[in-house]
Amino acid sequence: AKGRLLGIQFETLFEDGLYYELGRHANEAAAIIKEACVRKGLDFLCDSPTNQQFPILPNDMVEAFRSKYSFADMGAVGDDRRAVRFCTSWATRLEDAQTLAKDILEY
Repeated sequence: AKGRLLGIQFETLFEDGLYYELGRHANEAAAIIKEACVRKGLDFLCDSPTNQQFPILPNDMVEAFRSKYSFADMGAVGDDRRAVRFCTSWATRLEDAQTLAKDILEY
């Protein structure tokens, strides 16, 4: 029974392009964040065209953002910078990605 319910979820995702629509939305939100990082002149741990972005932030920026944003700390890059992972999804509001982008640019 569990496998049948899981199958129904996947069947629904692939009807009427829903899977692609959700993916496009997540990637659009991530692109907003990526563009802000590029404009700020930040380096990236790797180039990613997906809903996951890996900018390298100054340590003080990482600490300042911890209380406001959820992200994964990917580790130190030298003495004064850290790589982080911002991950967006179908549920990420574009306004939230824009707020993060604004904070990145204003930091």
